[in-house]
Amino acid sequence: MLSAPKPSEAALNASYRQGYTRLCPVDVPRLVDVARAALRLHPSTIPVTGLRILGAGVFNKVFFMQFGSIAVIARVPFNTPARAARDPVRLISQIATLDFLSIHIPTVPVPKVLAASPDSQSPPCAPYVIAEFCKGTPLTIQEWYTDMSVTSRGRAIDLLAEMWVKITAPVPFKTIGSIMRGMSRKDDAGESPVFRIMPMIPQYPQEWTALLDPSTETRPGPRSIANHWAARMKEQCDDIMATFPDQDHSVLIVDGCARGSQHTLGKLWQCVRAMQELTDIAVFLDPLAHAPAMALMHADYSCWRNILFSADRTRIEGVVDWDDAIVIPRDLAALYPEELTHEAGSWRVDPPDVFAIPPGTLYEDEGLWETAIEETKQRRMFREAVGRRDPQLAGLYTDRRARLRRRVDILVRDGWSAWLEQDKWVLGQGLEEARALARSGG
Repeated sequence: MLSAPKPSEAALNASYRQGYTRLCPVDVPRLVDVARAALRLHPSTIPVTGLRILGAGVFNKVFFMQFGSIAVIARVPFNTPARAARDPVRLISQIATLDFLSIHIPTVPVPKVLAASPDSQSPPCAPYVIAEFCKGTPLTIQEWYTDMSVTSRGRAIDLLAEMWVKITAPVPFKTIGSIMRGMSRKDDAGESPVFRIMPMIPQYPQEWTALLDPSTETRPGPRSIANHWAARMKEQCDDIMATFPDQDHSVLIVDGCARGSQHTLGKLWQCVRAMQELTDIAVFLDPLAHAPAMALMHADYSCWRNILFSADRTRIEGVVDWDDAIVIPRDLAALYPEELTHEAGSWRVDPPDVFAIPPGTLYEDEGLWETAIEETKQRRMFREAVGRRDPQLAGLYTDRRARLRRRVDILVRDGWSAWLEQDKWVLGQGLEEARALARSGG
């Protein structure tokens, strides 16, 4: 049987979306051959059908392939603008994370990896992961806000909570970081894979994110959140010194928020000192210090992108996109699905509750506040659903110590521009609350 010619990536782009031209780049015919080999199918037996682009994000493009009754996907990272998306160490950790989940947390439905290569010199001329196709589709924005009844949306929130409890269940690691595979261990049951933790791979790579040296995975690095925060603070201080070598405290700096407010370098150093105090107190306020627990955190838990629901929306069929998943103290993983935090203001991932429209709000802004009030109710529903399955995790959502630690962690991760953007909290409310909690012993 002669196989039909396979289209190029550019041709698939044209079929995917009008005007879409971004290339990985990848040799699609060779990618199909790799998938066929992973399935142990002879080229002359079953042709590939339904070859298309399933989705394209910031860092990856996903190709769909059908071989008879078997469907697979091929996930290929782009080579620009963030070269780190193709970092071999990063890709090896992503594959190890999926393997860890399939073995140690099998109740979380993730795509089974069939073949993978972190090497850009592989036959398709790009790194790739070939995996089983997960049935199901994300919810759409139209569904969430308009089409779903209150009952259906409540059921979806319950499913999201149930899955988050499974994902963030305590894992058998004692240190923070990214998951890697170790040497397999032989026992009476045969050979079983062993997983270990390497120093945390920087999340959300940017254009300037450096490629990791291959030796990074075996080097010593921060193993506790205290050491991680301290190392990150030093990085930020070094960056400030390099960016403003003259150290003129009157120099104006624009923060990272949309409105681009200006601040002086002197104020930035005030924020640095406050952040150093905040991190010191946050380490002391660990709510699980008596019984430390680590959890694997999915970094983009969104039912509009990465949570795949059944056609009738009564089950979760798959959880995808584990690129930036990391192992962290469990109190830092007490977070919400993105859909419950859209009108949350500054603290997107861990927002304050809103119960009423503030007096004096302009009429045209009332809709945003109404959405924020509705999301507050939905977050309460989510916490209650978590509490029915895992009271400890539910308690961490409202624990003042845990909440402070999460905000400190977000600020440390986002860097000094975010400290200026959140200067009122860093220099005022946050610091006052941290000192009060420290005085009371938490």
